[in-house]
Amino acid sequence: MGKSRFLLPAIGDGGESADATIICSVEDLSLAHYHQQGFDQGIHGEGSTFSTLFGLLLWDIIFMEGIPDVFRNPYQSCPLDLYTDCFYENRKEAIDCRVQLLSEASVETLHDMLAEAQSLVSCMRGAFLGGVIKRMSKDYRHCRGGLPDLVVWNTSNNTYKLVEVKGPSDRLSQKQQIWLDELQKLGGDVEVCHVTATGARGARLE
Repeated sequence: MGKSRFLLPAIGDGGESADATIICSVEDLSLAHYHQQGFDQGIHGEGSTFSTLFGLLLWDIIFMEGIPDVFRNPYQSCPLDLYTDCFYENRKEAIDCRVQLLSEASVETLHDMLAEAQSLVSCMRGAFLGGVIKRMSKDYRHCRGGLPDLVVWNTSNNTYKLVEVKGPSDRLSQKQQIWLDELQKLGGDVEVCHVTATGARGARLE
């Protein structure tokens, strides 16, 4: 009942296999798989990874002054148009300028813009981030769902993967298919990781 659970050999601090086994989710199993492939960093964030980048990279534009009737009281956590089609149109010039800046930004500029997540943005680069930001700003309400489960990246060679994880008998939703296609068009390294149970004690990744 509920989500599938898998058995994963525990790994010690030195990278060697410890004499223990842990019970984990399909996403944890997939993160361990990509860690073995050389991606030393990873997040099981689904849409929250890109929603966070969206907020950090557009913070000043989200809360910019001069847009009528989007702030009615001091207790709002966001402008009233954030989840509407008007969000992008109300800030089109500012967002397009930011997307252009991201698309042309060097790794050093991206570091300055997003110091806390600099290793991730270094791998993704500005053109890809700019494309994702523009897509989300046009329809933030519906674009938060369907983004890949995992983001894994290698800090030594600046490579990354966006991974949608599917356990046994699980299928891609329409939103997930749309986002995977969109991210691929933007040049993202995207893949679906299928985890297939091979018995009561193990699983196989494809």
